Amino acid sequence: KTESKVELAKTLLEPLMLNYATMRIVIKHLAIILVMNIYLYKSSVSSFGLNSGQKKTKANTLPTLDLKSKQYVPPPNLSSSQFYSPISSMIKAGPVAALTRLFQPKEYEQAVWKYMLEYKETNVKQAQGNMDAFFASRENWVEQKLLEKQGKREVYDYGQEPTLDRVVLATVWGAMSTSIILRATWQLVHGNRNFF
Repeated sequence: KTESKVELAKTLLEPLMLNYATMRIVIKHLAIILVMNIYLYKSSVSSFGLNSGQKKTKANTLPTLDLKSKQYVPPPNLSSSQFYSPISSMIKAGPVAALTRLFQPKEYEQAVWKYMLEYKETNVKQAQGNMDAFFASRENWVEQKLLEKQGKREVYDYGQEPTLDRVVLATVWGAMSTSIILRATWQLVHGNRNFF
């Protein structure tokens, strides 16, 4: 009887041990991703001066509309290489804005230039933050802008850099949700209906 109880305990605990080992690996990878995101965040803020906002200046710092091609042309002192990274787009506005930026780069770039021209915005980071918010949730962005114009809501600074706790939270949440989706997909592909 004692041997059967031990065997029963082993068979019940064996999947948990595998999951414990898997969880150790996931936690290790989460820590690596978190450290990398914190490093990228700090280096982008210090290297590119992302905390220093630009003030609105002359009209020659705004993009123009080329009437022949119907394309917005950036001013000579600006280019899309000055955009912040797709990781920043992901942290600020989520996956929809980042995926739009990665898979439709021309449309994304044109949206930023168009925003700068229409709103007389000379700060690329501010325009890009607004377009990230627009792509993430068009209705909420339009509502925010409408209420700002009517004076019913405070003007939101979409160009501001996320705080460190926001970076940590986004990293942990993204890594955990991705690992759960990958685990469930793996189990379904291999015919196991027990996801964990």
